[in-house]
Amino acid sequence: MSLRKNIIVKSFTASLLMILMLAMGLTINAQTKTKTEVEKQAEEFAAKHPTRVDVYAKILNLDPIKGDVTLRLEFFPDGDLLKEGVLTKNIKFDTESANGKAEITFEKGKKMHATEVILSMYGETKEGSTYVSKVEDYPFDTHQADLYLYFYTKPDKKKEAPKPAEADGANPVKEEAAEEEEEIEVPHFLVFNFQDNLPKAAGFEITTTKSKESDDGLTELNLKMTRSLGVKLFATFIMLLMLGVSLAVAALVFTVVILGRKAEIAMFSFITTLLFAFVTVRNSQPGVPPVGTFSDLLSFFWAEGILGVCLLAVVLTWVFRKPA
Repeated sequence: MSLRKNIIVKSFTASLLMILMLAMGLTINAQTKTKTEVEKQAEEFAAKHPTRVDVYAKILNLDPIKGDVTLRLEFFPDGDLLKEGVLTKNIKFDTESANGKAEITFEKGKKMHATEVILSMYGETKEGSTYVSKVEDYPFDTHQADLYLYFYTKPDKKKEAPKPAEADGANPVKEEAAEEEEEIEVPHFLVFNFQDNLPKAAGFEITTTKSKESDDGLTELNLKMTRSLGVKLFATFIMLLMLGVSLAVAALVFTVVILGRKAEIAMFSFITTLLFAFVTVRNSQPGVPPVGTFSDLLSFFWAEGILGVCLLAVVLTWVFRKPA
């Protein structure tokens, strides 16, 4: 019997290890495939546009409660835009940011330094519905944000020499204004890096979609942010745990109040501890907003209410019931 049990345990352990190794292999393969596709696209873009700006975007912070997504944009010019590590032309960068920085100028003879952009988050509206998803829908809330990128450069201004006066006493002709500058669009390639996110941005699954208006010189990107599967599962587990424990306590109190079971002092401390412990458990969920979310309506409020009624019932029973 012992030999059979050892064989079963070893077989189960080996199967579990094989499943884990297979899952790790599939994950690594998917990441490698994605990375290879991005590198291939970058190489094709570089071959098509030798003079360009490569942009690397990384999420620094994602705060659905405040409604902000903070991005760090790093710029790497190439081709005719770069010489000896500095810019050969004045490059202007247009974007939309919640902090008011909509246009940044990178001057000729200097480097293109990284900059931070704050995007405004807004709730997703499902097709055919007027309801807008909000952070209070945790853990099933969905958010969006829009990123806009446009680079352009202008030639240096040229001034014409002043013309001589036409006749004595005539007013001299003023120097003509500088020629109107012509905007020259700069192609750019955007790489979104979700691997180096800070812990504050963890717990979200992020997908990006380019608009139809986007081209090599204009990027209009939509970011869709939803809670990750792990967060949803953990939040659901917490909801079921609080409801299950509170219902178990209600069954215990039922045996005391209705069936006449002896009320003990230890029950008071047990129920009171759960009453306040659930607050900590509720707040321990990843990225949970303040009290009042959808998950609270499903479980937390009910659990606290059930425990409060049970505590009051068992105390009153202990006080007013005559000793046997």
